[in-house]
Amino acid sequence: MNVEYPEWMGHYQKPQVLAGGAALILVLALALAWTAWRWNMALDRMEMMEAQAAVGFLRPPSSTQTLRIDPRAGRLTGIYAGEMAQRIDLAIAVNSDRFDRFRIALSRDDGLAILHTERLAPDSNGDLHLGFNTSMLPDGIYRLRIEGYTRRGELEKYAESRLSVSGR
Repeated sequence: MNVEYPEWMGHYQKPQVLAGGAALILVLALALAWTAWRWNMALDRMEMMEAQAAVGFLRPPSSTQTLRIDPRAGRLTGIYAGEMAQRIDLAIAVNSDRFDRFRIALSRDDGLAILHTERLAPDSNGDLHLGFNTSMLPDGIYRLRIEGYTRRGELEKYAESRLSVSGR
């Protein structure tokens, strides 16, 4: 059986056109698969945000409390969070000729990282300043680890202090 195709259809039966069509279908299938994968990620994030909303987000601070800490003293510093969220401004004394930049890590006593800052420079009084909201810290004991950057960019331990948050 001999079938005759119209002349316009003959232009589309070339191998280059068929390969291009197959490539286009493959690209569209990949785009659809990628969109479905991203949609699933968005649903997971939405569930995570709904779970966080049930617990509560950061609340705006009602007041500010400034604390001066000498980490070399090794004392436990108490923070009374109260029912209303507060802004805590820490002034950390770091009088050192060896370091001009510091790294600060705040973690729970069990090791869970809460806050991490890199390359902080002390002010003219030799203090590092760090501020945070108490609604991000549940009651408990926290470690404040301070490390200094040497001239070659390596980290060395400077001091460690402990914070106790209560009243929530």
